[in-house]
Amino acid sequence: MLASAEIAAPGDNSVTHYNDETAPMSDSSLLAPALAWSAHLRQRLAARPGFAEWLQEAAREPLDAAVLARWFDELCGGACVPLDGPACRAALRRLRERVFCTAMVRDLAGLAPLEEIVGAMTRLADVAIDQAYRSTAAELGQIHGIPREAASGRPQEMLIVGMGKLGGEELNVSSDIDLVMLYGDEGETDGPRPLSYHEFYGRLTRRMMPVISEVDADGHVFRTDLRLRPDGDGGPLAWSLDALENYLISQGREWERYAWLKARRIETAAFEGSDPAAQAAQLESLRQPFVFRKYFDFDALASLRGLRERIRQDWNRRAVNAAGDEADNVKLGEGGIREIEFIVQLPQLIRGGRMPALQTRGLLAALHVERDAGLIDAGEAARLEAAYRFLRRVEHALQYREDQQTHLLPPDPERRAQLAQALGLADAAAFERELAGHREFVEQMFRGIFGQAGLEAAPDTAPAAAAAPDPDEGLAARIAERLPGQAEAVLPHARALLDSPRIRSLPDASRRRLATLLPAAVDACAGTKAPAAALVRIFDLIENIAQRSAYLALLAEYPETLARVARIAAASDWAARYLMRHPILLDELLDWRTLLAPPDFDALARKLSEDLDACVIVETGAPDVERQMNLMRDAQRQWGFHLLAQDLEGMLTVERLGDYLSMLADVMLRETLKRVWAQVSKDGGKTPARFAIIAYGKHGGKELGYTSDLDLVFLFDDPREDADEIYARLAQRILSWLGSMTASGRLYEVDLRLRPDGQAGLLVSSTAAFERYQKEHAWPWEHQAITRARFAVGDPDVGARFEAIRREVLLMPRDPAKLAAEVVEMRRKMAEGHPNPTSDFDLKQDPGGMVDVEFVTQYLVLLHARRHPVLLENLGNITLLRLAGEAGLIPPGLAARAGDAYRILRAEQHALGLQGVETARVPPERVMRERAAVMELWTATLGRG
Repeated sequence: MLASAEIAAPGDNSVTHYNDETAPMSDSSLLAPALAWSAHLRQRLAARPGFAEWLQEAAREPLDAAVLARWFDELCGGACVPLDGPACRAALRRLRERVFCTAMVRDLAGLAPLEEIVGAMTRLADVAIDQAYRSTAAELGQIHGIPREAASGRPQEMLIVGMGKLGGEELNVSSDIDLVMLYGDEGETDGPRPLSYHEFYGRLTRRMMPVISEVDADGHVFRTDLRLRPDGDGGPLAWSLDALENYLISQGREWERYAWLKARRIETAAFEGSDPAAQAAQLESLRQPFVFRKYFDFDALASLRGLRERIRQDWNRRAVNAAGDEADNVKLGEGGIREIEFIVQLPQLIRGGRMPALQTRGLLAALHVERDAGLIDAGEAARLEAAYRFLRRVEHALQYREDQQTHLLPPDPERRAQLAQALGLADAAAFERELAGHREFVEQMFRGIFGQAGLEAAPDTAPAAAAAPDPDEGLAARIAERLPGQAEAVLPHARALLDSPRIRSLPDASRRRLATLLPAAVDACAGTKAPAAALVRIFDLIENIAQRSAYLALLAEYPETLARVARIAAASDWAARYLMRHPILLDELLDWRTLLAPPDFDALARKLSEDLDACVIVETGAPDVERQMNLMRDAQRQWGFHLLAQDLEGMLTVERLGDYLSMLADVMLRETLKRVWAQVSKDGGKTPARFAIIAYGKHGGKELGYTSDLDLVFLFDDPREDADEIYARLAQRILSWLGSMTASGRLYEVDLRLRPDGQAGLLVSSTAAFERYQKEHAWPWEHQAITRARFAVGDPDVGARFEAIRREVLLMPRDPAKLAAEVVEMRRKMAEGHPNPTSDFDLKQDPGGMVDVEFVTQYLVLLHARRHPVLLENLGNITLLRLAGEAGLIPPGLAARAGDAYRILRAEQHALGLQGVETARVPPERVMRERAAVMELWTATLGRG
């Protein structure tokens, strides 16, 4: 170690003496704090005359990409890159020395925030990887030729993936870099001594690593680690994308999801004419679904806890410090950096598949997203960020001292006091207080992170050698005990479940969960109003989700959630089957209070829009359309399930439910139009579409049900010559976006038969053509339909034009007798199209049913809106009947009775729908009074027909 050194400060002819432990220097020098702390810096300045003066000047400006590029150019002497091997090695090591020392000086002088330091080290790593790759690839290419893409014949680059802090652009100042080396197509190079791509990229990797990591007279750049590749040290150095895909699908483990969370492709290019964008996009398409699963991943909880414990156990085994205690390790110890990483990354792994905004690589960026999304309390997020910044700064200071990758606080009190001084704290006591405060808070957060949002931590360990119990053991007795009198009906379903191939093929871990889950399900169902039906439905659900261990974990480990599933299954067969079709919704049951909160569609729409904006292909920045379509389908199911839960709890009237489901459809249509217009328009959607979507039928009347189709009409008002073509293409894309079957299902079925000329008409009409059709060619039933139509989404001016046309159509003069005959004839044709062969009463189609009320209301609007403009508004059948009564068009008492009848008939239809009944029919005596009121209304307005 250097005993003394003479350092000349810039612009100063005097000589200042430093020894190993002290570095007195004028307070005006930027170097003073760093020299006082870092023996490594004192050694470098002693060995490099003039370096102190250079460093004093260099440390005055931030370390950004432009600075690193300028320095590298200086160190290369203006030579063209790629440099040859020795020149590249030397230039990179000298660049590393500049960056490390400058970062140290700026950091300890309080001039550089954390982002600057980790950003500079990351940019240094990116430069080193790129230059090492270029120089090595050029050498190998001269000997063996160039690998080429099979389809295009272009040169094929290696895809170099930075993992961990390199991927997250958060490297510490003396870090290893974790790399995974990949390539696209298999083949053979085109040179005189050809190699298979597998061998070519393997050799390239072996030759490239020493350029970065080997220690020579100039030091090293970064230690490199390739063990995060598939199969670790036992696998090939470089993997093809196809092999990687097969590995992730068949063998990818939970800890590898954690490892790939921050994975980032390093921008490299060695071969002229190459274009790695397509292969980079393919890589990202493999990484994202592997890391960010669509369903709420409860298995990740145990895996993350296990990973944390393995890290601690590994640390204890190595016993780095004398006491063998992890307390002085700012990274791995309790309340350390690693625990902060877990706190932030857990929500990313658990929810990132459904919240694209969480799919960011940087830790602080992810923390801010979680704070904004309400996943972490704002105050706790601020304290967590402060702890992270402090601990990272301590970590860097420890590494500055000897340029070693250490995270251990010095045990010596004097050295600890020097560390406090280097960090700008008053004394060692102040340092200890701040350190203890941060670590105590982090540890408290870490211990409670699994309990947030209902994710209580399960026991960390289970007997590894215990044989999987038989799920059948004691189940029959449990059913007989808890469901006396109904056991005989339920037991065949239990046996069918246990004998099903899905259950018999379960691994031991899942069978253990099932053995816990089945008796718990019996107990949960026994407390419902329909225990046998609920249990049979839950058996069907369990069989459906059995192969997805995360869902079994949810139901087995969270009894409150299982109880909620049982209540839903008891209340509605349709709801139980809905859960079977969309088990992703199970995690919504974790937070019952949120599930039952009134929906804020404005906030939900903003959140959906933000999440859709975040669905981009990383390499190109283009929207990831498939992810956007899946996200919208998942969001629609999620919001619909919230309404279903509130419906089953009796919190919503049928009218309010119809309003909410119609509002939800409007949100989805608005986002669909926005996303599709960006694809269709010539300027990427910057100029608004002069286009509107008109809602008809149940959607127009705000009476949508859970499975209703959308009756839509598309209008435009645009003077451009090619407007017909543009908006026809837009309409077609909208239909595709809404109706395509993706991995998340279909968004909505769409019916366009109410457009001008029906199925023979154009997909989209100009407002002028629509007006002409409605006033000159429309059938009477089309005027009936327009009474329930409304502008849903799109250009407000086009929407206003539609509403004006609708008003004018409804105000057209009509002959009462002719209109009545036309409505009666249309009603007769509809009845013929829906015959009822049973003795039960069809709530919708039979005389005295819901359609009668709707036809009467439409008749009243068409006939009387000229004299009573209040009827022009699309207010729903019940309100319009009341207004007609108040206007004296029908007896007010009859209007009230018919409105009440319509409400009851809708509620009956809805209740039957929740039990899975497709055609709503009931014994006539059940709704005798309501039917009589409707038939009286029909007779009073339209005669007996």
